Amino acid sequence: MSVGLAGWGWWGATLLACALVASMALVGPLLLRSAAQRRRWIPPLIALAIGVLAGDALLHLLPHAIDALGVATTLLLAGAGFGLFATLRWLLPRGHRSSGTAALSLGGDAVHNLGDGLLIALAFATSPVLGIATVIAILAHELPQELGDYAILVDAGFSPREAAQANLGSAASVFIGALTGLLAGPAAEPALQWLAPVAAGGFLYLALFALAPGLRRHPARGGRWWRVRALPIALGVGAMAGLAVAETHAGLDHGHVHGLDAPAETPRSFAPWPRG
Repeated sequence: MSVGLAGWGWWGATLLACALVASMALVGPLLLRSAAQRRRWIPPLIALAIGVLAGDALLHLLPHAIDALGVATTLLLAGAGFGLFATLRWLLPRGHRSSGTAALSLGGDAVHNLGDGLLIALAFATSPVLGIATVIAILAHELPQELGDYAILVDAGFSPREAAQANLGSAASVFIGALTGLLAGPAAEPALQWLAPVAAGGFLYLALFALAPGLRRHPARGGRWWRVRALPIALGVGAMAGLAVAETHAGLDHGHVHGLDAPAETPRSFAPWPRG
């Protein structure tokens, strides 16, 4: 059985992995450089974001949370996340709802990245193999989500530079989660379990009640509707379903890091320096 990383090696691997995850925030700006590209791809990417957010919540975050916390607690926390996002958007004046949607997208992404950073730290503490597998799974998840997030920000009126900076700021929360895991060790795992359903509730509100109605600003009819609306949504849901199946077969779980509480696999020290 592989022994987890400890000391400076644990910190270095965790922070390097988090930097790689945060860099996914630049995918959108790099792929959509011209105004013509943005006009063409922003509407289908928003549709992709709807599928990714809904699929992530229903097929990924909530099932793991139910396994860890039970149905009642999971639904309560998901309802709290849904209600929080709905209240924040309702408090905004009608003319600012679009920028409010962008703010909610950034907030939801920050919460999700916070959990990802915590998960990365705890996974590397369990074993390097589990840590690498976890990072690969997170990167596969972040690629479509960050593309959708960038599209949401540009559609809300952000300039490409502003959208890239805001996305990077949101992605930086992965380091906060990682530092929490590095300093607290396995004691931080309950926070990971509670964050997942709250994020899921927020994602569902954002996808179904903020982004979906906003697509009416980009009308598409006939066969084009299937190509630029239905297909991207289906691709987003399908990608999250595929990742959920792959994680299950790989033994990964965003609500719990298996083996972390096993004495033989847990490093004696959760600090980067040796204890005397």
